[in-house]
Amino acid sequence: MKKTIVKAILGISFFFINLFVHAQSKQVEGTVKDENNLPLPGVNIRIKGTNAGTQSDFDGNFSIEAKDGQILIFSFVGTKTIEKLVGENQNYDVVMASDQASLEEVVIVGYGKKNKRNITGSVSSVETEQIESQPNTNVAQALRGRVAGVQFNDNGRPGQGGSILIRGQASLTAGNDPLIIVDGAFFYGELADINPNDIESMQVLKDASATAIYGSRASNGVILISTKTGVQGKPTIRLNVYSGISDYYDKVPLYGPEAYLQRRRDFNIQNANEGETPITDVERILDTETELEQYNAGKTIDPWEFIAQDAIQQSYNLSISGRMDNISYYLSGNLVKEEGLIYGDQSERISMRMNLENNITDWLKIGLNSSYTQRDLSGIPASLSSTYWLSPYAKVYDDNGDLLPYPTNDQLVTNPLFDASQRKNEEVSNNLFANIFAEINFPFLDGLSYSFNYNPNIQWDRDYTFIPIYIKNGINNTGAAGKTNENEFNWQIEHILKYAKNWGDHALDLTLLYGNNSSFYETTTAESSNFFTDVNGWNNLNIGEVQNSYSYAEGRTGTSEMGRLNYQYLDRYLVTLTMRRDGSSVFGTNNKYGIFPSMALGWIASEENFLNNVNEIDLLKFRLSFGQVGNQSIDPYSSLDRSAFDQYVFGDGSQTYTGSFPLSGNMPNPNLKWETSTSFNIAVDFTILDRRIDGTVEYYDTKTIDLLTARSIPVINGFSSVLTNIGELNNKGLEVSLSTINIDYPKSQFRWSSSIIFSTNKNKIVRLYGNDNNRDGIEDDDVSNRWFIGQPINSNFDYIFDGIYQEGDDIPEGYMPGWVKVKDINNDGSITPEDRTIISQGQPKYRLGLGNNFEYKNFSFSFFVNSAQGWEAPLNILDPSGYSGNSFPGRSVNMIDAGYWTPENQSNTRPSLNWTNPLGMSFYQSKDFIRLQDATLAYKFDSDFVNSLNMKNLKIYVSGRNLLIFTDWMGPDPESGYNNINNLYPSARTIVAGLDLSF
Repeated sequence: MKKTIVKAILGISFFFINLFVHAQSKQVEGTVKDENNLPLPGVNIRIKGTNAGTQSDFDGNFSIEAKDGQILIFSFVGTKTIEKLVGENQNYDVVMASDQASLEEVVIVGYGKKNKRNITGSVSSVETEQIESQPNTNVAQALRGRVAGVQFNDNGRPGQGGSILIRGQASLTAGNDPLIIVDGAFFYGELADINPNDIESMQVLKDASATAIYGSRASNGVILISTKTGVQGKPTIRLNVYSGISDYYDKVPLYGPEAYLQRRRDFNIQNANEGETPITDVERILDTETELEQYNAGKTIDPWEFIAQDAIQQSYNLSISGRMDNISYYLSGNLVKEEGLIYGDQSERISMRMNLENNITDWLKIGLNSSYTQRDLSGIPASLSSTYWLSPYAKVYDDNGDLLPYPTNDQLVTNPLFDASQRKNEEVSNNLFANIFAEINFPFLDGLSYSFNYNPNIQWDRDYTFIPIYIKNGINNTGAAGKTNENEFNWQIEHILKYAKNWGDHALDLTLLYGNNSSFYETTTAESSNFFTDVNGWNNLNIGEVQNSYSYAEGRTGTSEMGRLNYQYLDRYLVTLTMRRDGSSVFGTNNKYGIFPSMALGWIASEENFLNNVNEIDLLKFRLSFGQVGNQSIDPYSSLDRSAFDQYVFGDGSQTYTGSFPLSGNMPNPNLKWETSTSFNIAVDFTILDRRIDGTVEYYDTKTIDLLTARSIPVINGFSSVLTNIGELNNKGLEVSLSTINIDYPKSQFRWSSSIIFSTNKNKIVRLYGNDNNRDGIEDDDVSNRWFIGQPINSNFDYIFDGIYQEGDDIPEGYMPGWVKVKDINNDGSITPEDRTIISQGQPKYRLGLGNNFEYKNFSFSFFVNSAQGWEAPLNILDPSGYSGNSFPGRSVNMIDAGYWTPENQSNTRPSLNWTNPLGMSFYQSKDFIRLQDATLAYKFDSDFVNSLNMKNLKIYVSGRNLLIFTDWMGPDPESGYNNINNLYPSARTIVAGLDLSF
């Protein structure tokens, strides 16, 4: 008995001694290397079953406190995960073996993540790493030419958003903007509100299978953005700053002093009556006192240089990220200052982000992704129309150095800087965005999870303008001011239930969703004029003699249900089925809801036995999808009978009455319904030659019906138009994306990789109203809107330019040498409106992008060439006649220096200065271009040097944008769409130098 008791006591003692020994933490150290015995930095080392962890440094070394019996998990992208048991050994040398399966890219899809290998829809990823080393202040600039099927037109102005089209224009008059999703939530602001440095990944969903999960909002494609989160290990502080300057790359050429005088001479010669001596001497050509005074004094002016400003570009970005215990965090702040090329054109953006995620338990996670952005576009830019017209002999300052309101005596042109310097403007927009989420992984059923998302988005803007009292130099302003305040609140709530299960050769995951959304917008404007004092600016509008106020508000609501099933068999046969039902308040009473199904099939042929042993093929996958999405991008209340209000006075002495009346332009339509796009997509994805070549070839065919369009109706109905569903559009296209590793020599540390992006889109109107008024058996076109059956939406319809009438030609009556000749396409012997035809299209027939990246030791150099071909646009500043309203060749104004016909220089492309444009035709130019869009040279310092500074990373870089462009387009940048005197913003070339460091 005693022996038994002693043994028990000894056993218990040894148990507690052993427990005490094993409970003591110790320092575990080691080195992590790859299969080539090279150190691996950034390897995650985590203690299994806990959130404690660290990362290997730049030399692959690590150190962590652990207890005997615990397991260390080593994980790194592209390698197999390794587990090590902590025991007597305190030093570990770990070799991470490559894992081909883990090398597969993981991309964000609707409501989840997926291995790219198993995706069945059309999803394109955007290389975001280079964004941080380029002067991209707008996220959309990263899409420019880099994603097949995506067209981004940057307007080149600071702080502006530009426009995006995904796979062509899919609607006549409803919205064509893609849906933006940030961290799984609908983003109601602009892409210019998002800090590019915060982006972790960005995907573009293009076909119906990929977009149908977002239903009614996804008819124009989806841009998915995921922002950065904290990683395991101690906090990481990162600073990325750059500064640089922009200058004129291209601007509309204007006449210089001598050419300006010659143009005035030639105009007088061409307009002189027979037997009349034309005016050619300078004293009479310059028919304004001001111009002659400047000419005699030898003073001239360059209009573009007169309005130019130092266009400084600056960006400062600071972020802190990390993980402690169960909480991961990412905090960032960003300040961007951009100055445009012309005086008063500028912007400033301040943005802040806070992403938090807390693992409350093993099965419950909550988090917050939030951002605040303020964009300041205050200021009044110089007048571009006045700049275009500014005579090289204009006098812009008086003798005291003050700006003159009129630079010439005839007062046809105002001083381009006068309003910009005299008036004040404050234009500030604010965007507060958040996604509050919770995720439950039910412990009682493996694979079952529930997520809740609440997404509030608040925007508030102000736009204030003040015109001071000014009595000088022939100007008498009595003062005016106005204040506009806008507020918008959007929210979205979603409940998401997911279930994933693998058994044997089968795998499936099911996603169910129910959600509601709401949007409310209001605006108020107050205006006042005729001040007796202007000391308070816009802050005391009640002192004005004349006052006006306006207000408006609108709201919309929606509801959504969605189900998606992904199924895999033998890891090679893939099926995706999606069904979404959406309801929107903007539609008629009888058609509030729309149902949008889709199906996609995938076959990974390279997993089949007959290809499995073909070493040259790493991946060969075929995809096929078919589905529908809807478009609800119309104004609220468009289906309802709406009224307007006005005030009336009945006779002398009557009080003022307010009355309402129906808006004659909008007939109610209770049957107004969804615009629906049905898309077919077929594609092949391939990776060959040991992953040296990776590519996708894709063909799509999209039909859009029930187009939301305002249709004219007989006014006998009491209305002039009704918003209804009509017609059909079609978009077809081919997309090719190819990335290659051309040279990879690890020993010499040299690598050269390339990317090629090609896309083409054929847009066509298939049907419109179904009318055949001339009974020729062919549906009538809508000539007034320039919509033609069988032609692209954006078509150029006009007379065909056929050269210039020369001396000795058979010239029609009323015409003369130097006038434009057009083709008689119906050969009836006369030029009539029936001779107009489709001459070109306004969107490019195809786009091509080519990128190259070179890496040698610590240096890297990349450049990207972007091109668009097969499109034209009218450039009516080429029209010297008064018809265009752009040119006054006989007045003291400037014009585009594009040449003109004279008897001595008988041009066959440009008319004479006395041409009157009797047919009202336009001048078209090709917008084809090849652009060296981006180039970046960077140097990343050695890890030994960086470690000696107690830092993690240090990189310096120089980057340029819009460095070269080859085009025949004589207007501003051919992508911008600018083609009239009010928006001739010059093209900018930008070069910056930057520093990227972390510690």
